[in-house]
Amino acid sequence: MNKSKLNVAVIGLGTVGSGVIKLLRKQKNNIKKRTGIELKVVAVSAKNRRKQRSVDISPFRWIASPLTIAKDPDVDVIVELIGDMDNTARKIIIEAINNGKHVVTANKSLLAKEGSIFEELAKEKGVFLRYEAAVAGGIPIIKVLQDSLIVNKISKLYGVINGTCNFILTKMESEGREYQDVFSEAKQLGYVESDPRLDIGGIDSAHKLALLSCLAFGTALNFKAVKTEGIDHISIEDIQEADLIGYKIKLLATAEYSKNMLKQEVSPKLIKKSSPIAQVNGSTNIIAIEGEEIGTTVFSGPGAGMGPTASSVVSDLVAIASRKSKSTFLTGYKTNDSNKNELVSKKSSFYLRFILKDKPGVIARLSGKLSSCGISINQMKQKPLPKQRATLIMITHKTLKESLEKGLGGGGAARGPCSKQVLSRRRFVFLGGPTPHPPSTA
Repeated sequence: MNKSKLNVAVIGLGTVGSGVIKLLRKQKNNIKKRTGIELKVVAVSAKNRRKQRSVDISPFRWIASPLTIAKDPDVDVIVELIGDMDNTARKIIIEAINNGKHVVTANKSLLAKEGSIFEELAKEKGVFLRYEAAVAGGIPIIKVLQDSLIVNKISKLYGVINGTCNFILTKMESEGREYQDVFSEAKQLGYVESDPRLDIGGIDSAHKLALLSCLAFGTALNFKAVKTEGIDHISIEDIQEADLIGYKIKLLATAEYSKNMLKQEVSPKLIKKSSPIAQVNGSTNIIAIEGEEIGTTVFSGPGAGMGPTASSVVSDLVAIASRKSKSTFLTGYKTNDSNKNELVSKKSSFYLRFILKDKPGVIARLSGKLSSCGISINQMKQKPLPKQRATLIMITHKTLKESLEKGLGGGGAARGPCSKQVLSRRRFVFLGGPTPHPPSTA
């Protein structure tokens, strides 16, 4: 490869692909001036050549088959931006690497599942695989973990890394709207994946967390070990009650490594309003990292969008062209048995919300069952509902998650105490901090 020039092929000409071409065209001279490298798009490919796009693709060779591009001798690097439809992206990446091409991708789902396979193949062929745009859009978090924090022993990372869920929760909070109403708006605006479960089910965050965990802790990729819960069960009532006690609900991705054990989790959590995590609104992402030398450092920025994502893609191209690129993932993996990836539980306060039949003795029996499992209630509030029902809200003193699950009787309301009277229940954990003070009952 000529170090002063990099011939690029872009596969996928949606929002991000078009943005990459625009940015390379706009910053061509600036990149050359600052790095001495010319980044030149020589070929493109997508499903439909005649589709109206925000960028002119006529100057580039159109190649219908992306697998043909992966073999093209005039191409140095493949930019894969089609997603993982029909296994095509996987085939492109493998074909490109086998033909000595470097690869830049934003495909977090594919990397989370098969990144280790790609890395071994890239090492064998002497090429680079880069993916800065796969996590947190415009935040250069991959390079931070690979370079800036390399000497730190990282113990924990956590943050909001799905813009769609944060957009929905922010709208519910600021406008007092129910989940389904805001979800419909997000879908109309194009914020939701074609399969909504990827966003609202927490799966997208889990993909990204698996990649971050690998880099932060030097563990093998283990997406299947990420415990995942989404936001579709959150009601406006939950958000309003959290607000009364000084908290916000966020879909939080958390990874913690201690005593050769890794815990990875994506779930809604109650976070103090004063926390930087709680103050991130809309589609913005934020990631906090706790390291031995740096303490806690926080990175925030746009989690998606044409400009921020294209910026991350182009930064990878520059790194490859200048030969400053590193191994895809950190080497020297620690053992990470997916069956032994749970840290010793820490005590936390929990928010519990029940919808129950408004009958004498129900609350007493429910409280008694929790008490018998060592769970102490810090505050409790009941609100009447139509049809002889009531909402019961409890906030516990700090307790173990296992004790709570025992007290609640496992998964569904039908399996717990007062099963015939408890119609539904929800549980959220408080992220750190003291047990909240009781809200005013006035």
